[in-house]
Amino acid sequence: MAEIQNTRENLLSATIEVIDLHGVKGVRVRDIAARAGVKEPSVYHYFGSRDGLIEEAQAQRYSRGLLELTHAFASHVRSCASVDEFQCAIRQVFAAIVKPEREEVRAVRANVLGSAMSRPRLKVAVAQAQGEAHKVLSGAIAFAQQQGWVRPELDTMAFAVWYTGMVNGRLVYEIDPGQCDPAAWDAIGVEVTLHLLRQK
Repeated sequence: MAEIQNTRENLLSATIEVIDLHGVKGVRVRDIAARAGVKEPSVYHYFGSRDGLIEEAQAQRYSRGLLELTHAFASHVRSCASVDEFQCAIRQVFAAIVKPEREEVRAVRANVLGSAMSRPRLKVAVAQAQGEAHKVLSGAIAFAQQQGWVRPELDTMAFAVWYTGMVNGRLVYEIDPGQCDPAAWDAIGVEVTLHLLRQK
């Protein structure tokens, strides 16, 4: 069973590497199989088609940064002992999300989202990845709500979905950085987030 999982993961890793370097057009089944150290039929066995392989690889590309930060944030929130610590955690995760080094991660997500709009199976895979991240984020905010640090009437799942959209929306600035000061965009993002969460 582990060998099956390894083969599948090796194929996905090889595909992600190729997409990262050359885009979807660079994905050739023969080359991916060779990179993964297996024969071509393995690709069809695990993914059904080249499109199936690409869709799963794109879904992983989309979710890899999203889930990492979301889980780290949720763990940090659960270790907070006060509203001040919770608000500090919000500011820290926001700063980590908007770091210039993560611009490429946001660009990948935008690329995959755009592709998902015309690929129904990819759309489902992206929705599942987002759903997992939203549950984790919603759970962390619900924990903070139970501590009295977040407005009790706030719909934590709606907040999680909004937050993902707002973070992905930073690409609007990154497409044309001359539009505004990035520090001003970041300040608005974090202050609006804190305002939505704060007890009135």
